[in-house]
Amino acid sequence: MKRFILLSTLLIAFIASSPAQSSITENVFRDSVSNKVLRMQKSIGFDEQKAEQLKVLELNYLLDVQKAETCFLCNSKKKIEKLNNKRVEELQRILSRDEFIKYQSIENNLLNENNRLWLK
Repeated sequence: MKRFILLSTLLIAFIASSPAQSSITENVFRDSVSNKVLRMQKSIGFDEQKAEQLKVLELNYLLDVQKAETCFLCNSKKKIEKLNNKRVEELQRILSRDEFIKYQSIENNLLNENNRLWLK
């Protein structure tokens, strides 16, 4: 009986702490995305509406990738590839061609953000 009570208490404590953990990671992702989009907006110069769309897109992408990585029975590699392809398609839909190329180049460290000549 004592074991049952102890195990059920531990299980309840574990389940109760699980949502708090996800909100912490979501807050960290939200801050990271906000900083990234702000940095990209300063470098590339897209408007505020695109910035908001990019924040939503990037946050959803990070949360979905986290879910795919923590899924036990899933094929995470294929899932992440699909998520990445979907993200690229959405980026192309939101940004103009030049903005998309600059965004991808900065993100993949192909362009130096401090070299303003290439970003104009």
